[in-house]
Amino acid sequence: MKTFLAKIFFVSLIICAASFLNSSVAEAVIAKGYAPIVNGDIDGARKEARKQAMRDAVEAVAGVKVESTTEVANFELVKDEIILRSDGYVNINRVIKEEAQGNIFYVELDITASAERIRTFAQDIKSQLEANVNDSNSRGGIMVAVVQRDRGGSYSYEPTMGDYLNAKLKLTGFRAVTNDNVLQYLVYHATDPDVRVKARAVAKDYRESENALLRGVLNVDSVNKVNGLYEATVQASFELIGLDSSEVDVYSKYVKGVAATEREAIFNAKGNATREAMESLSKQALETVQSENRGGYINIKTTVVIENVTNYQAQYPLIKTGLDGAHCKIIRMTRPNATSLAFFISTDSYSSLGELETALLSSISGIQPGINKEGELGATKIRLMF
Repeated sequence: MKTFLAKIFFVSLIICAASFLNSSVAEAVIAKGYAPIVNGDIDGARKEARKQAMRDAVEAVAGVKVESTTEVANFELVKDEIILRSDGYVNINRVIKEEAQGNIFYVELDITASAERIRTFAQDIKSQLEANVNDSNSRGGIMVAVVQRDRGGSYSYEPTMGDYLNAKLKLTGFRAVTNDNVLQYLVYHATDPDVRVKARAVAKDYRESENALLRGVLNVDSVNKVNGLYEATVQASFELIGLDSSEVDVYSKYVKGVAATEREAIFNAKGNATREAMESLSKQALETVQSENRGGYINIKTTVVIENVTNYQAQYPLIKTGLDGAHCKIIRMTRPNATSLAFFISTDSYSSLGELETALLSSISGIQPGINKEGELGATKIRLMF
């Protein structure tokens, strides 16, 4: 009998200990999310509403103390990245309620989030951002200047949004900086018909080693009260402008945000617009930056991926000799897998990636064109293979 009671006590102790440990690692919260139904796309609205609820759950359990605008922006970035990879960080246990309320989709979710993993991930993101500030370790420099226009027609700079954009670019591998001179020009001359040309000129006057300018305006178009909630519409206009070649990539769209208060709705609309803009522009950013003309030379920074490296001792010297012969400076080398090598290189001897690839095919013994992967970030990578 004593043995049986002892076993029961021991099992109970394990259960209690496990419950205590789990409660310290993960917390359950009830989170709500709202999203506008655009063009009748209910499935899209459901996904966005769930993302908002998950962001709120992350914020509720993370316990990350944020005081400066940079910390706020970085934590917004952390939430973005967690939503992309949610497994292990945030789990939806149960859908309590979800329904369309007019043009707004509403969800209420029972969510469990791992506070410990989120806090660790936040520190990892901070370390990555601090590491991606050296030009020799980055894809290139981008000057960021984005202003906002309120409903009264006044233009201003919002530091949190600027820091958020910088963090987005840094996490992608760019060196992003904010320039007060360009911002000041945009605040006072945002409606100038020649703003693109003149802002670029100001950026060129005050740049250090930046290759491109990310110029943008977030215009609060309207705020309406719908079914007891606020729906804000923001017009987002972004341009990624080459500082030497004048190459331009454009993003322009009206984006909505929904929340319980007017201020939160505007914040959500701006956040949604900025995320969409960066997803659209980031694919072009590498090409814009690396093809910039610097002082009469085309400076190209790109990644050369070489596959089927089955004999490292014999093949690496061939690659190294070939890159040197093609006038390519190796900035860093990584090994994506057991049979691949990736070289981040810089060269000013070619006018295009096509010319560079042709030179590499001629200078590396035994090499041939590789297979390009559609849709990958940095689609301008040069892929070769033995």
